[in-house]
Amino acid sequence: MINGLYSLLEELIQARYAREKLSQLQRVNSKLDILRHQTRLLLDFELIQPKRYEFASELINAVGIDLGGWIKQQKRVAS
Repeated sequence: MINGLYSLLEELIQARYAREKLSQLQRVNSKLDILRHQTRLLLDFELIQPKRYEFASELINAVGIDLGGWIKQQKRVAS
């Protein structure tokens, strides 16, 4: 999971400087979704405390909101 977080960060930084951002952002979005599910599994298997899960979920959702906005903006640019 930690590797997934670093990979996500790396791809977000690369997308910032890429000419064609949309496809890269969509790939990051799917990785973020995987991270959401992995985090949920940690809670389901009782490997994380509910408070920590709540905190992590809020952060993941905040990234998702920002990423969704960036994707929408790139779709407008591409049109």
